[in-house]
Amino acid sequence: MSPRAFTLVEVLITTALSVVLMFVIVQLYVVYSRAIIFQQASINVALGGSSIMDAARTAGLQARSVVAAHSFSGINRNSGTTTVIFELPAIDASGVIVPNAYDYIGIYASSSNAYRSIDAAPSSVRVSGEKRLTSVLDSLNFTYDSPSFPSVTNITINATTSSIIRGEVTQTPLRDRIYLRNL
Repeated sequence: MSPRAFTLVEVLITTALSVVLMFVIVQLYVVYSRAIIFQQASINVALGGSSIMDAARTAGLQARSVVAAHSFSGINRNSGTTTVIFELPAIDASGVIVPNAYDYIGIYASSSNAYRSIDAAPSSVRVSGEKRLTSVLDSLNFTYDSPSFPSVTNITINATTSSIIRGEVTQTPLRDRIYLRNL
């Protein structure tokens, strides 16, 4: 018996089924890629807002007071609606408060970015420098319980982060009240 070859009809049916299968696979890839991109943007937006709140909460809970102004690496910053500057007791490597030495932590908005700047005392274990907390900032607002910064005991923070991905807006508004330690 001689070997049998594929007929033209069998080849055409196999080719058509392969094309349909490839089309379905490409469509699934496109749909899942869009979903993953949107989910990643949503995660970045949520993490951006959380990082602002965490940085402010961590500094505020350790803060002695809010100061009206401070110079970070030669750049003057003033506490206000989009900036807060905390004064914290400096601590050494063993966690003991260094007498008469203070660290300053500023959290501020600049365009769609939010930053944390640290100006540490020479004897402090904290490290001076600046860190970008998020690049998807929509708005940042600090409200103080007193118009006199040395008298501030709590701060209300309103932060909104957002991103537009393929015409869809993902947004995270966060609000928190931080009570200072006020030593």
